[in-house]
Amino acid sequence: MSTFAHIIICSVVASVVTLVASFDTVTLQRYAHASSLSYLSLEKMQTSEYLSLSRLEPLLQVIDPESESGATIFRDNSNNDTKRLIVACRGSANPKNFGTNLKFKLVPATRLSQPTPSGAMVHEGFQDASLGLWKELAKPLLSRIKEEEDATEIVFTGHSLGAANALLTSVHYRTAISSTSSVSRPSIVTFGGPKLCNDILARFIRNDALEGSTIVHLVHDKDPVLANNQKLWNDLGFQDVGIELQCDPNNPAVHTAAEEKPKSFFSSFAWNILDHCNYLGVYVGPRA
Repeated sequence: MSTFAHIIICSVVASVVTLVASFDTVTLQRYAHASSLSYLSLEKMQTSEYLSLSRLEPLLQVIDPESESGATIFRDNSNNDTKRLIVACRGSANPKNFGTNLKFKLVPATRLSQPTPSGAMVHEGFQDASLGLWKELAKPLLSRIKEEEDATEIVFTGHSLGAANALLTSVHYRTAISSTSSVSRPSIVTFGGPKLCNDILARFIRNDALEGSTIVHLVHDKDPVLANNQKLWNDLGFQDVGIELQCDPNNPAVHTAAEEKPKSFFSSFAWNILDHCNYLGVYVGPRA
């Protein structure tokens, strides 16, 4: 191995360790709770055990009438020292959402609220859905931030389609929010999210559009949606934007090295569709 390659690997490992340290598993599980709750109406959230467990307070909910994508804004009441707002984008919950997922052709990234470099390409369905969702979310979110003058942190999160919308709406948010705001740099934490752009746009989002933001993608090997789409994404030239962290689907645990992952007979065979909805011991998916 060359010295340069060794330096790159050490840098990546150091970044992963730092990320795990900055997001403890209790906090990550709270984001999974928010992503799960976003599948419910505000009324139905009140009877969910996840609401009391997470100490999240739902503030408002929006739905884009065109794409039928949705998002919920929560106040995190778990820590008096951290005034955190969480924007949880809902995953696929209706036929229109699944139609969005299937518009997977890479198209020019021209609808992200800011100029992108030549050759930047993005998943067609996610670009359209995130723009529609942002149009519904922008005014109430920015108004809420003005009301929450002591807010110190904002996190965009979501599962599956919601993960894609969380990442792209955070780009719209970064363009709209004042650079002097205490919450001008969002963190993005997603669960079971798809790849959604080519390498040119991935680098631009990391280094320019969301410069200084933490972008973490929680995944696990039992997720059949991720496992069965990897070849398609690779063939189409899709790239990761943030850092992927392997987690446990059934327990609040994040693995920083391959040897930490528990071994099982089915570990290399992703077959149960419900495992797409299991993250850190939280069911993150649609229900009645």
